[in-house]
Amino acid sequence: MVRLTDAQLAEVLQAARTVPVDLRQVFLERLAIELHGKEIGDGLVHRVAHEVARTIAWDAERMAAVG
Repeated sequence: MVRLTDAQLAEVLQAARTVPVDLRQVFLERLAIELHGKEIGDGLVHRVAHEVARTIAWDAERMAAVG
């Protein structure tokens, strides 16, 4: 389990807005995997949440363009 402060949760929610709705569960799962076992701070949560969101959104756009 990953425990977040209110500010960190707000960062996660902001990043999630850039992810297609049907992929938000995948986003949360990948984020939890990336944060697991790390010392969680505001900067790390911001960076990782936005990186994971960007990767998922980019992959979704690429698949839509191909398919």
